[in-house]
Amino acid sequence: MTMRRSEDEIGTPADSGLSHEQHSPASGNLIFPCSASQNRCWFINSLSPGNPALNVALRWEVTGRLGPATAEQAFQTIVDRHEILRSRFLEKDGEAMQEALEHVSFKLSVIDLSMLPETERLKEALAQGEREAHKSFDLSQAPLIRVTFLRLSGDHAILLVTVHQIAFDGWSIRVLANEFGVIAEGLNAKRPYDLPQPPLQYGDYCLWQKEYFASGVFEGETAYWKNKLGGAPYFEVVPDHERPSRPTYRGEILAAVLPPQLGEQLEEAARRHNLTLFSFGCAVTGAMLHRYTGENDVIFGTQIAGRDDPDLENMIGMFINNLVMRFDASDDPTFDEFLTRVNQTVQDALINQRMPFDKLVEILNPPRDPKRTPLISVNFTVLRDVMDHKSYGDFVLHGQPSLSAGSLYDLIFFMVHWPSGWRMAMEYNPDLFERRTAERLLDFLLATFEFAILRPDAKLSALTPPVRDLIEAPKPRPHLDAIELALRQHMDVKDAAVIPGLDYGERSRPYAYVTPVPGLRIPLETLPAKLSAYLSDALPGGSTAPSGVSVLLALPRNGLGDVDYRALPPPPAGSFAATPAATGSAARLDIIEMKLASIWRELLKVREIGPNSNFFELGGHSLLTIRLMARVAADFGVKLDPVTLFQAPTLREFAARLPISEGAQESPRLVQIQPEGDKTPIIAINNSVLYYNLARRIGLDRPFIGIPLLEPAGGVPAPVRTLNEIAVDYVRVIREAQPRGPYILCGLCVAGALAYECAQQLRKAGESVPLLILSDIWAPGFLAAYPLHRKLVYHFNYRLRTLRHRIDLLRTGKLSLAEVLSTFTLVRKSRVLDFAAWIGLIDGAQLAKKVRGRDNWLFLLSLETARNAYEITPTPSNVVILQSDEIVTDFADPNMGWTDLVKGGLFIRRIPGWHEDMFQDEGARLIAEYLQPRLEEVDAERDHSAASLKSN
Repeated sequence: MTMRRSEDEIGTPADSGLSHEQHSPASGNLIFPCSASQNRCWFINSLSPGNPALNVALRWEVTGRLGPATAEQAFQTIVDRHEILRSRFLEKDGEAMQEALEHVSFKLSVIDLSMLPETERLKEALAQGEREAHKSFDLSQAPLIRVTFLRLSGDHAILLVTVHQIAFDGWSIRVLANEFGVIAEGLNAKRPYDLPQPPLQYGDYCLWQKEYFASGVFEGETAYWKNKLGGAPYFEVVPDHERPSRPTYRGEILAAVLPPQLGEQLEEAARRHNLTLFSFGCAVTGAMLHRYTGENDVIFGTQIAGRDDPDLENMIGMFINNLVMRFDASDDPTFDEFLTRVNQTVQDALINQRMPFDKLVEILNPPRDPKRTPLISVNFTVLRDVMDHKSYGDFVLHGQPSLSAGSLYDLIFFMVHWPSGWRMAMEYNPDLFERRTAERLLDFLLATFEFAILRPDAKLSALTPPVRDLIEAPKPRPHLDAIELALRQHMDVKDAAVIPGLDYGERSRPYAYVTPVPGLRIPLETLPAKLSAYLSDALPGGSTAPSGVSVLLALPRNGLGDVDYRALPPPPAGSFAATPAATGSAARLDIIEMKLASIWRELLKVREIGPNSNFFELGGHSLLTIRLMARVAADFGVKLDPVTLFQAPTLREFAARLPISEGAQESPRLVQIQPEGDKTPIIAINNSVLYYNLARRIGLDRPFIGIPLLEPAGGVPAPVRTLNEIAVDYVRVIREAQPRGPYILCGLCVAGALAYECAQQLRKAGESVPLLILSDIWAPGFLAAYPLHRKLVYHFNYRLRTLRHRIDLLRTGKLSLAEVLSTFTLVRKSRVLDFAAWIGLIDGAQLAKKVRGRDNWLFLLSLETARNAYEITPTPSNVVILQSDEIVTDFADPNMGWTDLVKGGLFIRRIPGWHEDMFQDEGARLIAEYLQPRLEEVDAERDHSAASLKSN
């Protein structure tokens, strides 16, 4: 891995400082670890790829002389100055890494709205801003900044600036705007801009942070956070709508401007108490939430800048950290008294602010719920002087209110200071809250500010509107109400209340509480079992029986006389256990559980793991979740959504989610790479994980099924069989996946030959195979028939090209020495790797990874032997040949020997990337676009045939 400098040049944990020595950019791309904040963004993006809620969407108004060419050149200069803006993000062994590219071209989009009427002009500008804000980024592609120039007139424009949060935070807005103004001013005046070179780059900070975190710096902070947040409830404003199965991250913004006089009084009130506006705003927001929800234990999140070192102030990057604030509003304090409590909490939190949020989640280990963010559902932040309204020679740059790209939390409250005054805003998720609820919350926040300023000695109970006025009619709970009704109809029950499961899994079950009738003649301890048996017959179809029943002498009630569900005692531990998984045999689960348990032990560093062990209770956290998914993909050939682990956190539940059919030890497994849709499926032989991105690019309306290689038991190469004989096994599995044609088959390299023969056998059986998608495969026997001199020229050039590629991978740190050596057939056969590990040339742990794949490689070798002896016959199918950068056609047939064999259409397409890499990111997009018309032809023919049969 290339680093700009050694770690001792970056600073030491002892002084918590960064080295400020300026340096010249190194040649070539540079790879760095991600910071803690970036890892958080990476994890959220992995849960919801392309999540626009991670976009920072800015609007800058420009008046005066500034053309799009100057704007583009200014942004190009900024991208050149800041490595983070020309970085892309990759995954290696389950960990996120960032690669700073030596150069990235920046292109500005220009939209001319000047021809529209003025009213339509501004309306369209807003619509364009909304579209830009919600457009996703691909983290594997740099730059992670885009700008659209909206021309409103000759001297009036709006710049829509969108940056991904993994590379940008709120503080960076001011840095970016100032640099843009200074550079553009210099370009307009045709003189050099007056900006010093950044003393550090973001990668330097990441290296320093990694070393600093490894120094044990969190030992003192751990005690504080455990004491402060230990046993804390999950605070939330109860939404109007039931939560979706996973967060939607949608967001809408409401805002109101404080009257100038009230804004001045706000700042004066903070000064009078000798407090920051942040502490004062926390107290106001906490008081409002206390009164709105009726909760005394108020918890919300906030962000701190994380730029303690002066040389970080003018850097662009992601430095913020999330802090969790917990405030006590019990005993009805006055606002002044509550303000004192809040300020103490804020000061203590700021003293212990270096604890990364993900580390805090790991330490506290709260219950995981895929429907909620951990620890916090509400956020509060203060944004002051985000950017100046400033003149830069011939033009003036004005900041405009940002647009909502989405929300990571249920509710976010903002205090934003503009030159015109204070603006109070809130962002809410419309999938959870009605707009009228959001408007009422914002009104209540404004009223609370006024209350805090004008009546600081009044008790919080005097804050209006009162909580009771804010209570709406109970939301319908048809399933839970059905259980309550059935329980109340039982002769031994006076009243009942049912709460939903904790929603940590798809099969989570509700829990019931009952009060007995007066004079009950049976022992109370026998009532739960009796009611459970009764419910199994009494509940309507489709209803899930509660996981347990508790007997109370009385149900808690609120001031209106209704059951107060939040005041019910927590169910006994384990009451929400999910129903047993319905898929897979016990023997199959035992085998998979054993393999999974080994992976869990390695990742979690624990020895004892049983079927009911919970990944998160054993210390699992977001980063380990990503690493686990990478291991599952490597060891099982299945790429799972990380949300799966939140829904099925125990070993047995998670094992049941692996889409591996019974008898996996005896036959090829079907891997549902993308199971949705009713279009003609694509069936791929081997390399299931490689096709994950391609399947998503092709669309969620077309199933994509993988068939891993049929490996012999025990890793021992099977007796030599012909390709025709091997294909018989795969045709059987193909028919299990899709009983009748038309079939679309695909395969990479030697698996392509296997797919070709499977197609021939299916066609002989009367099935239609209209399309074959083969990648990096020469027609079997074609190269072997070359004259000797041409064969030598080809192999020399191929090996030279391959060697250069492997050396480049080693030089850039993308592969270890062990991984590079293992790509050479002679090395693998001779066990040179074992010797290299023995003398210390390579890491033994790296070798262990390669040994795990050795048996698979031996089987592939036997499959290649079968391919070399394969007597190929022509096909009437259409055939797409995808060629990666590995394929050398300069000294051979550019059609790779397929011209005379393909009697249908032959389509050749070059795709950037080396062999397997061509299915990632940009390559997957290009392949999907190229295949789309051919796939649609297959669907059209299938639908036409079905219609003809129906008419007959």
